[in-house]
Amino acid sequence: MDTTKIHGGTLTFADKGHQYRWNQQKVEYTVSGICSDGFPSNFGMAAGWAAKMIRIELISHMRRLENNEPLRGDSIKPWAEYICQAHIRARDTAGEAGTTFHDYMERYAQGLEPELPEEQPARRSAEALRDWYDANVERAVSVERLVYHPDLNYAGKLDLYAELKSGGHFVFDYKGITTLGYPPRAAHVGQGAAYCTALALEGVPVDGFILMEVERKSAKLRVTQYSDIETEFEAFKAALKLVRYQPQGIKL
Repeated sequence: MDTTKIHGGTLTFADKGHQYRWNQQKVEYTVSGICSDGFPSNFGMAAGWAAKMIRIELISHMRRLENNEPLRGDSIKPWAEYICQAHIRARDTAGEAGTTFHDYMERYAQGLEPELPEEQPARRSAEALRDWYDANVERAVSVERLVYHPDLNYAGKLDLYAELKSGGHFVFDYKGITTLGYPPRAAHVGQGAAYCTALALEGVPVDGFILMEVERKSAKLRVTQYSDIETEFEAFKAALKLVRYQPQGIKL
């Protein structure tokens, strides 16, 4: 369990259940939860990607079946179910790679000498993040830092708060994404703005947010800096309002 003293109280975080507590009381909303549920998502893009993963899996299986006995009877349904879960397996594999390079960068920013991930593409992703960090970061101020906004009652854990060689203190967030063919997701930017705003309430300098996106398959890196945190935070507050919203209808 992680614990920190801020705003005259105690904030704790437990991995089990991804739960934050402020002075022993459960924090109802987390930064990641608000950004996941309150920002719009491109359902068409997600559905298209899922269909592509299933199609690739289906073609691969059909080619292997060409020289074997055709599926019959009871074997057809479990085969079809396995094929239709191809996107879930791809998502979970990508998530594991993201966790791996994320853990590597956490230890690296702490001044340790962690071993690079053995498996690709996590290894290439970690190398891309590390090389940019070495070239641009003067020093890490804090890693995996807990933050809390007492007025809006949300909590979260930022990846990195660091000083750049070019000057300024920034909040960093690492993201593994499927493709760089689209602009950064509004939810990811809102997440950074929420961290920055909560951190600034502690009286520390925050000059902006840096989003570091790694394309999982190619390990290409896209780094985007956001300095107008006030504007980005307005979007986050709108997302929080949507998450809190409950329709007030009357049953007739």
